[in-house]
Amino acid sequence: MSAEPIPLPRSGPAHGWALLGVVRAPDPDLAWDPADPAMGVVLVREGDLAALVAPAPPPGTDADADHLAARHWEVHRALLRDDVVPAPVGVVFSDPEGVRAFLTESHAGLTGALERVARRWEFRLHVDVVDSTFSRGLALDLSTHIYAELRRISAAAVTLPVTHQRVLSAAFLVDRGATAAFQDRLEVLARLNSALGLDLTGPWPPYDFVTMAG
Repeated sequence: MSAEPIPLPRSGPAHGWALLGVVRAPDPDLAWDPADPAMGVVLVREGDLAALVAPAPPPGTDADADHLAARHWEVHRALLRDDVVPAPVGVVFSDPEGVRAFLTESHAGLTGALERVARRWEFRLHVDVVDSTFSRGLALDLSTHIYAELRRISAAAVTLPVTHQRVLSAAFLVDRGATAAFQDRLEVLARLNSALGLDLTGPWPPYDFVTMAG
């Protein structure tokens, strides 16, 4: 965090303010310390909540790879500081008053979402068959067992869509204090199932465990 608050530009950005995520409001004397200052991320506070917003890109470019990467790392910065509810791409407000109204109207849902992910973050696991002689049916059975084992030491878990070659993709909501135990268990499962490739990434913001409406 930075010691100097950053005021919102009076005129506002040309395409409005894009919502990146919602956090608990920090000390009012502090401003957001961005991952990329060029993105122009600032905090809009309303009561005990604050919205991370940035100048919205031109319509039709919000799915650009560079823009999505910049969004992700700003939300990841929030995750490293405290809990965060990520916003879907495309939620845009014309002015700060609209952001504050959203925080007020959605206070109960946003507070509940923050409580759900409190002191937790997301990991994603992708499982592929790395031994071409290994039965896909057996690989599916083993991946189901792996998912169940990791689910037992997670706060929540959800399976994700897979390609025809992959046998499992899943997201796990893990207590921050249980991260080492989760990773250790995965290492054991990887050794026991050497015909499978287990690719774990994270920690990530809890994209797959909270939702937000603009």
